[in-house]
This record gives sequence, structure tokens and C-alpha cells, in this order.
Amino acid sequence: MASGSWPQTETAASSAQTGEKIAPRLIAADHREPKLLVRSFSLTGRIIATVIICQLVLTAAVTTVAVLYARGELNRGFDATLNGWAANTLAGVRYSDTDIRDLLFDPSLIPPSSNRRRPDLFEIRRSSGELLARSGAPLSVDFKEGSTFANFDLNGVPYRAIILRQVPVLDREENVTQPERVTVIYAAALGGFHERLAALGFSVAGVSLLLLLIVSIVAAWRVRRGLEPLHELAAQADAISVFNWEFRPPAEASRVKELAPLTGAIETVLARLRESFRQQRDFTSDAAHELKTSVAIVKSTLQTLLQRPRPENEYRAGLESMLEDCGRLEDLLGRMLRLARIEQWAENGMNRKLGITEVTSTCEAAISRIHALAKARNIQIELTAPQEVHLQADPEDLEVIWVNLLENALLYSPSGSSVAIRVIRNGGATACVCVQDSGPGIPEEQLPHVFQRFYRGDPSRARSTGGFGLGLAICKAMVTAYGGQIEALNRQGQGTEMRVQLPIQPELSSI
Repeated sequence: MASGSWPQTETAASSAQTGEKIAPRLIAADHREPKLLVRSFSLTGRIIATVIICQLVLTAAVTTVAVLYARGELNRGFDATLNGWAANTLAGVRYSDTDIRDLLFDPSLIPPSSNRRRPDLFEIRRSSGELLARSGAPLSVDFKEGSTFANFDLNGVPYRAIILRQVPVLDREENVTQPERVTVIYAAALGGFHERLAALGFSVAGVSLLLLLIVSIVAAWRVRRGLEPLHELAAQADAISVFNWEFRPPAEASRVKELAPLTGAIETVLARLRESFRQQRDFTSDAAHELKTSVAIVKSTLQTLLQRPRPENEYRAGLESMLEDCGRLEDLLGRMLRLARIEQWAENGMNRKLGITEVTSTCEAAISRIHALAKARNIQIELTAPQEVHLQADPEDLEVIWVNLLENALLYSPSGSSVAIRVIRNGGATACVCVQDSGPGIPEEQLPHVFQRFYRGDPSRARSTGGFGLGLAICKAMVTAYGGQIEALNRQGQGTEMRVQLPIQPELSSI
């Protein structure tokens, strides 16, 4: 083993027997919710539909505003025209040429009707209310007080009328010092007005719909062109497989602000997948190496025993050695199975009903299980726990973590030294457990890899420590499953510290 490295080992106390106890508790039931059938949709279609709907709303709004504005303008223009026709009608009132001045009405001065099918109507009354002239039947128009215009229906035809109240006669005579006053009512049919308004509305709507069609075609073309980088990105991603890890996003996709995060995410996921596949291959290779080594030792022992007849004590010693190697092989398989089940549990989520566990008691139990190894190496284990810390966890899971960390600390601390385990409560949010050894520490370049499966600091993978390089990997998998963190830190000239942080549920923070 290289100087200063800290390989991963496991104590006999957490052997296959313990693995058989813990493994059933870590099996997560694979309850998968049935997949709902979801209809697929086209993003392009949705964008185009959204653009068209917005354009339709805009067209309707523009048409409505245009019609309302035109209606107001036409109303004002019609009223002005109606006022001019009433004034022309007033001009037809004149004085008689006799000695007795009286008012006469000259129908030749009446302006032509605005609608031939529905002639205009008028009525002129003297200041006394006496009728002077009218176009036909009496006009039944109800003018509101102070109002100059009014609408009414005559035989189902809508009319608009104007009233000029007590206006002086326009005809001037030399002997008339005080001109007579008359009241003029003039009405014209609104049919032509409504027709012009409808024609204007149809014209505006038609032009708007034509523009809408043109804009929709252009928008659809632009949307499809704009989404081409996305289709190219999808094609590149679809080509990725176990045999092809090349991902070359189109240059245009990297320039599009909306696609740049997606491109980066795909590249990140792809890098993680490649790393995961690499780790899986390394795990398979390392596991095969460990299994092959154990099987080779058993086979070598058998071959040695069969080479020649031997006394009974030699056969017994050989069988005991084989039994020890078989136990080691069984322990390796148990730990590999436990690690796989822990990772499956972490992936599927914690679905067990966990009780409240006091962390210090689990540390004491772990120290008791590792006591024999500490005594054999003449190393003192010191526990520091100023206060009780409670977690929602399985106590046996926590014991497995502490046992593995303590074993590593014992194996790489010199005889006569001490190993410290401290329990700290970080402000009620997390519980921190630190295991500190008195060894030489871990080289900085090896720190990021100590939690990898089958990793050992010694490239020759020495077996002198009796471990498999799975201890810290099991610790990390179990801590991760509980939503915590584990890290390895070098203490300046004082060895290595393994720091585990586990979350405390809010309801337990006051305990």
C-alpha cells in the first residue's frame, strides 16, 4: 500500500451475517404507478395556433375599434348634413307680397331627399304652434328636453330627426322690423347610414383577414425555420447510444438563447452517463478480479492437496484455509449485494417507517462491535458527545456506517495512538459525526476517489488489510440514502477526518 493512503476495508463485525440481517430491510418495494396515456402534441402547431389566435383577436379588436370610430364620425357627419337640410328647408319660408304680411312656404327650395325610396320628412310650425307646412303625415318625434336630435321609426323604417326651435325666418323685408320665428323639424331615413357603416365594417374585416392570412403564412414559415435547430438537436441526441457517445449540437442551437440551456443540459447528462457507464464497467471488472482471486486461492489449495498423499493434519489445515477463503468470498458477495440494495433503496426513495434513533447510542454500539480490533492494535477509541442528537433512522444502518469508518481509522492509525469519534449538532438542522484517526493522512489526489467501489490507494491492490475496497462506498451509499453527505478531510499533521452530516427533521430539532 502506498504511504499515506487509506484503503477501504470492513470489519468482521459487519460481515456477511450482518449483511443478511440488514439487506432485507433495505429492499425497496418496486411500486410503479401505471403510466397514463398522454396525447402527444406539436410544439410548432401550438406556436402557430397561438400566433393565429392572437392575430384573430387583434383583427377583431381593430375591426371593432374601426367600426365604432367610423360610426361616431358618420353620426357627426350625418347630423351636420341633417342640420344643413333643415336650414335649407327654413330658407323656403318667406313673407307674402301682399299688404298684410304673412308667412308662406316655397316647396321649390326644399333640398332633394337623401333616399329616393324613403323620402325625407319635414314640418314647419309658427311661433304660436300653428302648422305652416309639412311633407305629409304628422311627425311623431319625441325630442327630449334640451335635445336637438332624436331617433324614431316610421312604418318600420328608422329615421333621425333634427329640430330647430324658434329660429327667425331668413327672408328679409324692409317693413318687417321683428322677424317671425318658426320651428323646423327635419328627418331623414338611416338606411343609407347603416349600409355605409356595414360596408365599412366588412371592408375593414376583409382587409384584416387578408393580412391575417399573409401574416399567418409568414409566421408559420418563420416558426418552422426557427425550430429547425431544435429538430437537429433532437436528431443528434437520438443518435447517442452505448456505442456512440458523440454529441455535436448544431452551431445555431448554441447561439439560440432558448436552446443553449437545453444543449448544455444534454451535454451534462451525457457526461454523467458516460461516467456512470465507466464506473459500471470498472465495478464489473473489479468485482470479477476480486472473485477470481478468491476462487484462484481455493483452487490452488485444492490442487496442492491433491498433488500427493498427505497426513491428516495437513488435509485439515488445507480445508480450514479453504473454509476461510470461502468465508471471505461469501463476505464479498454479501457486501456487493448490500451495496446494490442500498443504492436501489436510495434510487427508489425511502419508503420504510423509521423510528427515532439517538445517534450517540449507535456510536457506542459500533465501538462495542469494533472493540476487539481496537484492543488487538492497542488503539484507544474516544467518544465525545456533549448532548443527545435524535434522527429518524434505523439504528443498525447507522451502526454499519460507524463500524466501517472506525475500522478504517483503526487500520491506518499507529499502535498506541487513539481514534476519536465526535457527535455534533449543527444548529438543529443537521447532525454531524466525525471520525478522526492518527494516521499519515490521504494524498490529496486520492481524496476524490476514496468513496468509489473497490478503490484502494495502492495500485497493486494489496490484500494485506483483508478488505475489498467496499467499506467507504457502502457508507456513502447509505448516507446518501438518508439525504446526508460524507466527505474525507486531511488534518494538518494529525491524520484524516471522515465527516458525516445527516439531516434532522424539523419536528425533532427541539428534542
